[in-house]
Amino acid sequence: MKATLKKVRTAYGITEYALSNGLRALYKRDTTLPIAALCVTFHVGSRNEATGHTGATHILEHLLFKDSKHYSKAKGNSITDHLEWMGALMNATTWLDRTNYFELLPAERVGEAIAMEADRMRGSLFNDADLASEMTVVRNEFERSRNNPYEILDEAVMSTAFTTHPYRIPTIGLKEDIEGSTAAKLREFYDQFYWPNNATLAVFGDVSPDELEHLVIKNFGSISSSPHSIPVMTIIEPVQMEPHSCEIRKPAGVSIATLAYKAPRATDSDFVPIFMLATILAGGFSSRLQKRIVDKGLAAEIHTAVFPLYDPGTMSFTATVGKNVKPKRVLDIMRRELQAVARKGILSAELTRARERILSQIADEHDGIFSEIRSVSESVAAGDWTLGYTFEDRVKKMKVSEVNKVAKKYLSTSNETAGILFDTLSSQTKTTI
Repeated sequence: MKATLKKVRTAYGITEYALSNGLRALYKRDTTLPIAALCVTFHVGSRNEATGHTGATHILEHLLFKDSKHYSKAKGNSITDHLEWMGALMNATTWLDRTNYFELLPAERVGEAIAMEADRMRGSLFNDADLASEMTVVRNEFERSRNNPYEILDEAVMSTAFTTHPYRIPTIGLKEDIEGSTAAKLREFYDQFYWPNNATLAVFGDVSPDELEHLVIKNFGSISSSPHSIPVMTIIEPVQMEPHSCEIRKPAGVSIATLAYKAPRATDSDFVPIFMLATILAGGFSSRLQKRIVDKGLAAEIHTAVFPLYDPGTMSFTATVGKNVKPKRVLDIMRRELQAVARKGILSAELTRARERILSQIADEHDGIFSEIRSVSESVAAGDWTLGYTFEDRVKKMKVSEVNKVAKKYLSTSNETAGILFDTLSSQTKTTI
């Protein structure tokens, strides 16, 4: 049966299509420059990995740059070499909810790039030799993460905050699972998830609508949808009923303190006010925790993280503890400040500053089609490609009462996970503050 492509909707200058095999396509025309950006987002990340298979999506991210049916070193057109020959900027990343592959290249080459992405979607030819060659790179990435104290503490906090959900496992995977990977196991995982009905293609740039429709049908239309249902991750994290905590002692050169609170999924109505709350508390030099901790000399820096995820995640506040300062004291001060906000709320001036900061960040993320297409990929992974645009709309209209509501709802002691990394290199140095 001949493949068909139907328009689903147009919003924010982007047209969404549905191919008859289940592939979704997003298209935005931009003729500012003779370039095009391309991104394929597979709806599979570390949250989809079963016990014993952690790290599979990350390793496959590497292997899908190896030979495919029509692109190989033997043919003189390997995926990486061919993209470089076309003058493309390219990369791929793996995260909790997705894996994406993206390129920026001359507009006249977009057809070749789409053909290549279609080929590796189902035609990847990786084998044990390819896996062996990539394992050196993967091991190096894993070891680098073991040498980063912030990553170590973040992983410990996530594995403590989440008791059952896969978000508790780092995207790079567990060492024993990485070492136990085989091409056969990875092929099984590839055959479960890497299908057009589990992917979204985005093409932004100097490409006409007719050309886009022709290229999508020509290259992806001949690929069948998966012969099985795509496995669905159904684990739901239980409601946290009491505070959690973890401590690490390690020669790290720095001590770190983190407070994390369970936060809503990106599609939840509470997500945007939670993001604004986090910005008010620890986003920039005018934030509350900056003034309360960093400006007082108790910490060298403070930052916050709230990621737009498919399932509920966390809102975290991480302080690099100052020299000769007790990490637990920093945690106590952070905790008291957050609880005060939960009780008394925020000020209108704080909301205004946070709004300006966030809108500036959004403008940066949408500065050029290459940045914008990757931003849209995150929204796709979180469950709705329009999220980045509706996020901006809500930020502009946010009220103090909305932020105060989520502060009271989420900044509770029972919803808290505290983590400390004690630097044993400075254990001989007396903490005095």
